[in-house]
Amino acid sequence: MDFGRKPGNKSYSDDSTSTLRMNILKNPEKPAVICEDVMLTWRQVWERSNRLANAFIRLGLKKEDRVLVFLPNCLEYMETYIAGNKIGLISTAGNFRLTGQEVAYQLNDSGAKAIILKTKEQYDNIVAVKDKVPALEHIIMIDDGAPAGVHSYYSLLDSASPNDPDASVKPEDVHMLMYTSGTTGNPKAAARSLKSDYHMSNAVCHELGLCEDDIYLAIAPLYAAASIGYAYSAMLSGGTIAIVPSFIPDKVFYYIEKYRATWLFMVPIMYDWTFMTPEDVRSKYDTSSLRHVVSCGAPLHNTTAAKMIDCFKSAEISNWLGASEFGFITRCSYRDGLKGDGCIGKALFDLELKIFDEKGAPVKDGEPGILYGRGFSMWEGYLNKPEATQEAYLDHEWGTVGDIARLGDDGNYYIVDRKNDMIISGGINIYPVEVENVLKRHEAIADLAVIGVPDEKWGEAVKAVVVLKKGITVTENELIEFCRKELAGFKVPKSVDFAEQIPRSFIGKPLKKDLRKKYWEGRNSVI
Repeated sequence: MDFGRKPGNKSYSDDSTSTLRMNILKNPEKPAVICEDVMLTWRQVWERSNRLANAFIRLGLKKEDRVLVFLPNCLEYMETYIAGNKIGLISTAGNFRLTGQEVAYQLNDSGAKAIILKTKEQYDNIVAVKDKVPALEHIIMIDDGAPAGVHSYYSLLDSASPNDPDASVKPEDVHMLMYTSGTTGNPKAAARSLKSDYHMSNAVCHELGLCEDDIYLAIAPLYAAASIGYAYSAMLSGGTIAIVPSFIPDKVFYYIEKYRATWLFMVPIMYDWTFMTPEDVRSKYDTSSLRHVVSCGAPLHNTTAAKMIDCFKSAEISNWLGASEFGFITRCSYRDGLKGDGCIGKALFDLELKIFDEKGAPVKDGEPGILYGRGFSMWEGYLNKPEATQEAYLDHEWGTVGDIARLGDDGNYYIVDRKNDMIISGGINIYPVEVENVLKRHEAIADLAVIGVPDEKWGEAVKAVVVLKKGITVTENELIEFCRKELAGFKVPKSVDFAEQIPRSFIGKPLKKDLRKKYWEGRNSVI
């Protein structure tokens, strides 16, 4: 399978599935996954994933076929990925809040032959667009009451063999498609191989000193790149994953104590919401089991970092830069106190970083440029987009996602500007082009741009700036309702501003940084 990236001259012999097998041999009866009051041992996870892998084979799925994991946080999440890895399937994650129309794009772009979902409501969304996704052959549902023509997840497990499946899988095989920024078109699928995620997970274990005694609190949505990356790392370490079905801010402290979690990850806005929990509620729970508290997925401002340090006194607080393409890139520890604005720390274990200018020449230390990296955890390229892959790489090793950074005198990297124009609202990535493509179909709009603006609750909110056609009028509410018909609620603009024109560069690209400036002025934020 060609993803547009030229191969290097390195040889790989590592993969996560082999490491999981070793965890089974060492600690077969140790807890591997916990969700609410149900616990699976390492032996059970291995056997159940064997059964699911064999069930996939019986359905006719074969190596390199794609499966969309369309699930909320649940007990079954990790075993679906492990099962796919065992027989060479390529998994892709979907935000379970998406509408059927939105999921249809990902199904068609990935060419998924199967989708795994949990609820009847999700099933209804998919059935509504079934005729638009011709490659989709199988719908698998976890909850009871699967309609006719839909496979019951647990019926598949019960009827399949618990033995290791007969399949040939190599470390360099692609096993995951992570959908990422679509600021110049629809979201792109970054292809990650087994060896990429083995080395990414190994780096996390090295950075945090993870071992089989650690318990990871998986409270952020597992469909997100950082969440599944940390979950893989927890599995690789031989520790335990405690999966929280949904994020409820005032229950975070309860879950930390309940599972005696030793580390957790959330995006910054989730920490902000959690700290709104009254002190008399917080103080009821013991969080001293925590060794590491991790932030990733959005800029972590010092106001939030200070609250994390004050709240979780037993833990080391760290801020990570990550990307679907790289896995994790840098880590900034607050062990010695707060850092300067925009600090993202140093390169992660086994990853080399360098800053180049737009022509591919190295820049002097301290000067801003495009942040590139190379290492074993890098992605293999973008599915069906060889030009995008070529643009992301200087050669077969140095790749970038477009972040603008500089290297400080203290040896830390600092983000100067956020990559592209992606909006992060409530910890969820929102790609402006998706919203713009809907609004462009409205007869009243002559030009527009969608940006993120400050929001006290969500961190950022979606705002549409529109230019109307002469002689046509439309209200803010009418445009919002127009979007609501086609977009998931979190993507719908919260506000609309009307403008005379959209500022554009000499090549016609909207200058969204200029548009954002007046809304972010005076705020401690990277724009």
